[in-house]
Amino acid sequence: MSIFDRVHNRLNTRSMKWDLREFIFQNEDILPMWVADMDFQAPREVNEALIKRAEHGIYGYTVVDNAVKDSIVNWVKTRHDWEINREWLSFC
Repeated sequence: MSIFDRVHNRLNTRSMKWDLREFIFQNEDILPMWVADMDFQAPREVNEALIKRAEHGIYGYTVVDNAVKDSIVNWVKTRHDWEINREWLSFC
């Protein structure tokens, strides 16, 4: 079973996509395809990295160094055969 085959009930989880259907459309009997939201879990490795970072307990501003930017540039080149420049990247 892939991550795309498993159904996750996101009702009452503060999901804008699912919990605001009636408010936005005055109808709950619709498929909320109006927002690009994912209804599958992140990979285990991503969850573990987030947990490890959260265990630090301090949520301050962080530096986005060239190693981070280079990994994005390389990912875009590998996945999309598109060469981008580090300077094009903006973080917020």
